[in-house]
Amino acid sequence: MTAECSDTSVAIEDREAARPPRLAIDATGLMFWPPGEGLAGIPRVESFLINAALADPDPCVEVVAFRADEARFRPLAPYEQDHVAAGEISPHQVQRWPGRRTALSQAFEAVALQPWGKRDADRHLAKTVTNGRKGIAYQATKLLIRAYRLYQRARIRSGLRQDVPSRAAETERGLVLISHHILTGDDRAAVSARAGGLAFLCHDLIPTLRPDLVGMTPRERRYGSYLEHLVRSGAPAFCASEEVGATLTDHMHKAGVAAPVVYRFPMPSILHETASRAGTTSRIETDEPFVLYCSTIEVRKNHILLARIWQQALDEGVKLPRLVCAGRWGWMIEPLRAYLKAHPELLQSVTFTGLVSDEELIGYYRRASFGVFPSHIEGWGYGASECLDFGVPVIVSTAPSLIEATGGLMPAIDSQDQQGWYAAIRRMAQDHAWRSSLVERIAEKHRPTPAAASWAAIKAGLQASASSRSRF
Repeated sequence: MTAECSDTSVAIEDREAARPPRLAIDATGLMFWPPGEGLAGIPRVESFLINAALADPDPCVEVVAFRADEARFRPLAPYEQDHVAAGEISPHQVQRWPGRRTALSQAFEAVALQPWGKRDADRHLAKTVTNGRKGIAYQATKLLIRAYRLYQRARIRSGLRQDVPSRAAETERGLVLISHHILTGDDRAAVSARAGGLAFLCHDLIPTLRPDLVGMTPRERRYGSYLEHLVRSGAPAFCASEEVGATLTDHMHKAGVAAPVVYRFPMPSILHETASRAGTTSRIETDEPFVLYCSTIEVRKNHILLARIWQQALDEGVKLPRLVCAGRWGWMIEPLRAYLKAHPELLQSVTFTGLVSDEELIGYYRRASFGVFPSHIEGWGYGASECLDFGVPVIVSTAPSLIEATGGLMPAIDSQDQQGWYAAIRRMAQDHAWRSSLVERIAEKHRPTPAAASWAAIKAGLQASASSRSRF
């Protein structure tokens, strides 16, 4: 971390204590996301955080990525900033490419300091030299760096130079708000020694609470223990819903871990803010009404319930609006695919859009008659709160986080109650007065949350936690 956060004139030994703590947002997870591809769920939240930090002029705030070969976080290289930036970058945060010759010299220095780095390190260094550009120059640079690394190793083995002891993870004052990739991925173990300088976003505890609804990889099976390790180390948790904060605290109590420090932040209305900037928030009347479900298609989201309801309507001769399911296809969806294959006529009244852009999704919200969100369990439920942001009434399941995300304003039905959902969907489609009353309720009691308010809450929590640590 590079920025000088204070210019006090106190003695050197006191200057560190007087300097405000450094706060870093980890962009490692988003670096793996294909550029230009639409973001949803956790990646959307992480993108908001990263870009809020990039736009923040505070010199104590920065954006970092984890370097596995060094077991430490480093500021983003220029090409990495270009990869994750979705808006304006504060002049203070801008990282400028030093040019190929200087970048290559810096890459060689890095190799000399860490000669046992893996091929991932070579790829990263080659990208810093070519400023992220792929092609012949990148391939040649990668081979050159690898050759230089092998040369340095050969010198160590032959006794011509001493090996450099591996560095421990950095422990400088401040906090890194780690990405979901660090929390759940292979790099998590590499930063465990630095857990005392970490904070984490707790989106949910679904892998621990409902493993039957998640494709349980070894990492997901260890998710609960990962959280316990962080909380034991004193890492604060940032939760968008009161429900997740309470669930996290309850999990730690059962695990015999002291209660975590939990900071609540309001979930930002990112899509609505995008639409506001473009002047595209007003309703669009359409000749063909439709019902919207915006969510990744996976077993937890309970799309099969909706498929059965629309099939029931077809069997009974009941006319329901078209159901539009917006979102990418995910995991554990074999029963849904089998049901659709067994009932091909359903595709006449149910549309699966696949991944959509923000602009397309905004258009769906502006035209939808109402929304549905029958998920079995949620940490928040972005598609439900986004319906309210655009003034669209939505039926949700009784999952506590969904009720919280919609402010308790919308009808809620148990995710297993097919007949209850069928009746509510029919009523919402046919009872215009009821639907209008819900629209009025949204207009009176719901306001989209500005991204700036969410960032301010998260930054304040990071500052409070970092400051409290520095006193001990």
